Amino acid sequence: MKKRYWKKVMVLGLTVSSALLFAGCGKGNEAAGTIAEQSSAANQATAEVAPESKTEESSAGIDGAAEKAYKFVFAEHVANVEEQAPQVYAVVQAYMKEHPNVTIELQGTASDDQIRNIKMAAQNGSLPELFWMEQGGAVEMANAGYLADLSKEINSDQAFMDGFLPGMLDSLKIDGKIYGIPCELQSNGIWLNKALFDQYGLELPVTYEEFIHCAEVFRSNDIIPMAQGAKDTFTAWAFENMHCRYGFFDHIDDIIAGTDQWQNDDYLKFYNKLADMRDKGVFPDNVTTMSYDQSVEAFLGGKAAMLNSGVWDTKKFDQSDLAGSIYYWWGPTFSDGIGNQNVSMKAPAHPYCVSAKVQKEDPELYAVIVDFLKYYYGEQGTGIIARDNQSIPVTKYDGEIDKEKYPVFARVMEKMNDDWESPAACPDMYIPGQLINQYRESMIGVINGIYTPEEALSYMDEQQSTIQ
Repeated sequence: MKKRYWKKVMVLGLTVSSALLFAGCGKGNEAAGTIAEQSSAANQATAEVAPESKTEESSAGIDGAAEKAYKFVFAEHVANVEEQAPQVYAVVQAYMKEHPNVTIELQGTASDDQIRNIKMAAQNGSLPELFWMEQGGAVEMANAGYLADLSKEINSDQAFMDGFLPGMLDSLKIDGKIYGIPCELQSNGIWLNKALFDQYGLELPVTYEEFIHCAEVFRSNDIIPMAQGAKDTFTAWAFENMHCRYGFFDHIDDIIAGTDQWQNDDYLKFYNKLADMRDKGVFPDNVTTMSYDQSVEAFLGGKAAMLNSGVWDTKKFDQSDLAGSIYYWWGPTFSDGIGNQNVSMKAPAHPYCVSAKVQKEDPELYAVIVDFLKYYYGEQGTGIIARDNQSIPVTKYDGEIDKEKYPVFARVMEKMNDDWESPAACPDMYIPGQLINQYRESMIGVINGIYTPEEALSYMDEQQSTIQ
């Protein structure tokens, strides 16, 4: 019997309203006193030793009694947390403002470097106290004893557990133990600039044939059909949605078990579609050298009609001049696809984890970190994430959205609440951690012309054989 990979839509409970809901409600979450120390480690070649955490006496509190000071490192997977993950930055600031004896040092590092640094730090005993890690690596670290088991602190707080959307606390649960909490909702898709579609008399596409027709029209008018930062292999996002429409979950368990191969007819159809998109000019001419940031710039600059990205760009787009024209799409359906074509992506993203070392050696600081996590994922943090930063939380939020002020966020939430099924995990979070980068490379390699579809699948079989 096949496992259930699919889950029904998760209703987030957000109400879209045209009323001016936030009048007089400034963000008010920026710390007036303590300021997060943010360091960029994007260009580090080796893991830095995390600054030593401190649990010490600080200045007298309100009642005159000495109050302990706590400090811990929170290592994120973006180079500039304030700019690239403003919802995280804002929650950290708000928490420190309410807890002046706690200093949270935000470390910003680009995702590939973050993964490499965390693995090295685990080996030399210098893990940050709280950190982001990609799913596959986190599973390996949990099994090796590097991650704190958060089960007791989470399971003993029913109200906290009830605040999460379905399945969110299961994403890094191993043998019934919780070793991490999703950093966000992993929602991959394609952004559309409706103004450009209207300019050339095009309807927003639904099917692959319509998608290609739009691409051909844009290409003939010197508009990039879809901006794609293929220089960065992690930008395979929307392609994973498409792979789900070609039976990804029908084969992957048997592939992992060694009784099936990546080179199967269903997967070949999908990889052929990647080659077809390339050959029909869907991507920019400089796709091999375009970075993710450059692809976003091309889209916001009106040079590209579509963008392969995800909901993490929502706030940036709401702040742009194009906000009134930006729509979100799950990607095309395929007439030769396998199974259900109405597939979305509303799955848990990679986790935040706590070092097992701090749990064992500094229980007071560990308790502070747990308190921060409960703030982050609790009512206060959820409000800052959703209401103030137009980011999609993994927790329930019953507030309202001002669609006049935040039109992009309102449209995204309509998508989040549609009836399209979502897998319980993104493909790159379901496969073994050792294959995540290779899986992305296989897709981007076809787009870049490095691989034929057959060669890409052969490459994946070769990589799969090394871990079986």
